[in-house]
Amino acid sequence: MSKFIDRIEEILEGAPARMGFGPARAEKTPGLALIVQVSGSHKSGAATANGVSPDGIIISGLKGPDQAADLKDALSDTIWGIRTDALSAEDAKAYEEGGSGVLAFQMKGTSLGAVSSEDSATVLCIEADMDIEDLRDINALPVDAVLFPLPGASSSWTLDDLAKVSRISGRLGKYLFAEITEPPSADDLKVLRTAGINGLVLDVSVGKEILESFKKTLMEMPKAGSEKSGKSNAILPGVAYSSQREEATPEPDEDDDE
Repeated sequence: MSKFIDRIEEILEGAPARMGFGPARAEKTPGLALIVQVSGSHKSGAATANGVSPDGIIISGLKGPDQAADLKDALSDTIWGIRTDALSAEDAKAYEEGGSGVLAFQMKGTSLGAVSSEDSATVLCIEADMDIEDLRDINALPVDAVLFPLPGASSSWTLDDLAKVSRISGRLGKYLFAEITEPPSADDLKVLRTAGINGLVLDVSVGKEILESFKKTLMEMPKAGSEKSGKSNAILPGVAYSSQREEATPEPDEDDDE
């Protein structure tokens, strides 16, 4: 299992208590994972993102593995990866050798060999309006997580937006990440977590101050408790959409034949 998926599991389950003398206290974990995306000005953006200590960093807009190698030193203290439209097996291997621990890609144009690694987390990027049957087919694909956009300002999100999230989480047994354009409120974060979101992707261009404030908000989220929705039960809500919810026909009583 990759370090990135280990971190997501840690957030879902709570970090284990540290060993040693004195009271056993578990490390504080955020309510949702924060993944910072660096889509431009890669060197300075990577340094800014790294300074926020997110749960992961995704670099997008690179022209190839050689550019990723130039960022290796700036990203050495955190879990990071790349995001690209299509991914070949050769490039996937080169990114991994350069230190990448996350590979994010679209379905079209990505080779089978690119998703065969056990050391890197594989993230499939989809559109929120993907066809229902296609969503179900994703469960059979060898990917760890799914990333989809949740556009617009959080202040303008409606129940329709939440329904789109639930539509995806109700049909996938993968970790789910939503790409957002601004930090949601604390109340909205709890709703998104309940709907099945495991992490949020926010671009570094929003600024270090906003990222640090958002990280603090995530750290202050209450434990999930009964609202918790992780990979193990993410597929369960899908039964609500089943058209075969028929009660079992009771077997005839033996006395009826006499």
